[in-house]
Amino acid sequence: MNIIKVLFIIGISLTLLINPVGKAFAQDEEFFIRESLISRRDAIVLSAIFPGLGQMTSGQTYKGMTFFLAETVSLIILLNTHENYNTKQKVYKKDIGILNNVHDYDDFIVQKNDLIDKNDELDNLYSVRNAALIAAGAVYAYNIIDSFFFSSSSTQSKRVENDNKRIVIKSAIIDSKPGILLSKSF
Repeated sequence: MNIIKVLFIIGISLTLLINPVGKAFAQDEEFFIRESLISRRDAIVLSAIFPGLGQMTSGQTYKGMTFFLAETVSLIILLNTHENYNTKQKVYKKDIGILNNVHDYDDFIVQKNDLIDKNDELDNLYSVRNAALIAAGAVYAYNIIDSFFFSSSSTQSKRVENDNKRIVIKSAIIDSKPGILLSKSF
């Protein structure tokens, strides 16, 4: 389990470090000024709802997908590990009750060793669960920081500021690629 935890943390770290490099592979947007139908405030709100949504709708597709996938994987691992931990903890408590009723010394030693192994497995699950929780929180926090400080400038997207609160989200083809279209009523 320690190898899985280390690989998970390395994978998330590399994903977040490689994230800024995505712009080097994107098309030069100085020549293709993208007219965005969302304001910076709306992008921040979408990023707060779920990591990556604000970046994807403001034209930073690779960055948004990186945040979205990193958060989704972290949450899936967190939920799966949490469920396994709770299930194995119930079995562990049940086995402790059984161990207290064992009268044969040989059976007692076998079950005690089995309980030690189960306790080690519970400790590993607890560590992985906490690492996934920390990774999910870190991705969410970095996403919010990115949406506040590193979001696209006005040369990359025209901002539309409107006080109207009606927002429509639908799929659309943007620059001949499928994407998400977020629009506000005028």
